[in-house]
Amino acid sequence: MLLTTAAATALAQSNAVLTTVPSRDKKVVRRWVLPGDPRGLTLGADGTIYAGLAQTQEVVAIDPKSGAVRKRIVLDSAEIAATKELVTLRTNPDRTRLYIANGSDESVTILSLPDLAVLREITMEGEAIRDALPDPKGRYLYVLGRRVHIFDADGKTELRALAIDDPMAIAASSNGAMFAVIATEDFGSAKATVVAMFDASNFAELARDPLQTQKSIELAMFADRDRALIAFSRDALFEKPVISRAPKAMTAEGTNGTMRMRIDFGDLVNSNTVCLPEGSGPQIATTAATDDMLIYGERRCSSSGALYGSDRLITPLSLYGVNAYAVAYDKTSNTLVATDREGFLTIYNVPRLSVAK
Repeated sequence: MLLTTAAATALAQSNAVLTTVPSRDKKVVRRWVLPGDPRGLTLGADGTIYAGLAQTQEVVAIDPKSGAVRKRIVLDSAEIAATKELVTLRTNPDRTRLYIANGSDESVTILSLPDLAVLREITMEGEAIRDALPDPKGRYLYVLGRRVHIFDADGKTELRALAIDDPMAIAASSNGAMFAVIATEDFGSAKATVVAMFDASNFAELARDPLQTQKSIELAMFADRDRALIAFSRDALFEKPVISRAPKAMTAEGTNGTMRMRIDFGDLVNSNTVCLPEGSGPQIATTAATDDMLIYGERRCSSSGALYGSDRLITPLSLYGVNAYAVAYDKTSNTLVATDREGFLTIYNVPRLSVAK
């Protein structure tokens, strides 16, 4: 859906009401037209929906019941510098701050909530910012660029840059004790996708293990009381048990120098075949009413399968047949909010276990 002049003008009014889209889909609770290329998404303390619009370079605050636009802020002029991609929108623990990863704009924007006032913009020259993840304890901001940069929560001071080149995803445990970085690591002539665990109190590395895939990872998160690390590629879901121990070493075997890492059965990773929506972002999955329930948007496809390497800790639920960019779980109403780059904002019923992929 293209953003028309009329639609843009209507949305520009803070008291505008989004146009309702009728639907016979039983999954749909409410759906509205949301022009402007909607991307990252999050919910405020009162249930307000905050959505980033890449085409119009703005953040809008939307009433989840009426579709009324409560407030909006334009971050950059779309005519002059439409480079902010609003890849992810995330809040701090008390939902008074909104952190926006701006992708190829090489920046992070920090807004106050609920007034949407700009507090700070962090610029990382030469680094596309794919995520900006607040520490669950409110101490830090983890910025995912060509490296993982750790700032204080206000974004004023960079405290550390981790010595991991080109990380793919980052996740923070719900108790704030540790965080994980997923990256590709070179071992001579071989490469492996690894998960590095860090102590959040001093940024010391605690463990480094293989993820048992060579696929590019799109997003990661902790689940089930921080006992499982979840990672998604475009076509697979990985579940790795979190075990505290020293990093394992890779060694060369044979005359060809093949790198091997000795692993135990408990190290093995569960893997499901999935079909993430084309062009979806790092917020395409979320935990739900309990943090062992994992919900993710999934386009229609014929692939399905699973590999079990250890006891499964999570229950994956597919919001199937949905071309979403991002999803957010509303605990109060037990519903799922989703943005669609075609120009829609939709509230869905939480999928049932029977539709799990």
